[in-house]
Amino acid sequence: MKRITVLILLTTTLLGCTQSTSQHTSEKPASEIEVKNEQTISVQQNEKNIYVPTMQYATPSQMTKEDVLTKLINTIDHFETAEGKFEMLRNGYTKLVEYKVSPQAGFSTVFVMNEKGVKTKEQTIYYKDEKVWSVDEVNKAVREKKYQLPTSKGTLTPTEAYQKNANNESIAYYRERPPIGLAQTSLFPYEIASNFAGDLDKWDIEKDNEKLLGRNAIVMKGTLNKSASKKQNADTFRFWVDKDAGILIKFELYNAKGEVVDYLRTSEIKVNVPINIGEIESRIEQL
Repeated sequence: MKRITVLILLTTTLLGCTQSTSQHTSEKPASEIEVKNEQTISVQQNEKNIYVPTMQYATPSQMTKEDVLTKLINTIDHFETAEGKFEMLRNGYTKLVEYKVSPQAGFSTVFVMNEKGVKTKEQTIYYKDEKVWSVDEVNKAVREKKYQLPTSKGTLTPTEAYQKNANNESIAYYRERPPIGLAQTSLFPYEIASNFAGDLDKWDIEKDNEKLLGRNAIVMKGTLNKSASKKQNADTFRFWVDKDAGILIKFELYNAKGEVVDYLRTSEIKVNVPINIGEIESRIEQL
């Protein structure tokens, strides 16, 4: 049946949500210790223009399918800052995305690749102080608009996120997120989780823990429903989900022959690291 989506608007707390679950402990993994060292250096350089995250976490040893899906649809709860790069193949076109996000400000830039492998800027989106700037990098046109940050409605369970209306049509409720364009495909993959993983009977955990770019990932493998299969020209999928933040580090869609027809592949990622807000502000001022 046709899916009706209801977007729960952005929140005043934005990426600053904290966790009260058992996943947040005083014991930090090695990756978190490294982050602390980076924070100290950054703050010494410029205390006013550096956003230093305070969120703490510990990698869960085991996760059920419900746990994984809950993280995928609530990534806003599990990290404050992130920066990285990923490549996407969608509908035969390859795009590269670079991003930096924080509760105060952020940006994402989309590059397109031509047949010779040359990349050119297509679009950049900046956000700061409840304003969004969308930059058409080809025509050098800038659009500015405001966005409102209502109160967060809190963590959604899969049952709360996926419901039926009076006509027995599926409804998906989505969490808040900053306006960062295509970068949300990896950082806030709510629609992807809904379309591919919303039905727990359609997928399984293939691997409980796999190291990917220094992160701990859980690997999911499943099949597409008939409507999604026809639309995507694919039969099966595989997700690599960050166990700490729920970020979609990598995904691949496969046709009946097992060939990859669409993908998202992260090449660089850092989570809960200091973000230079001054650098982002400077770029906005030059628009």
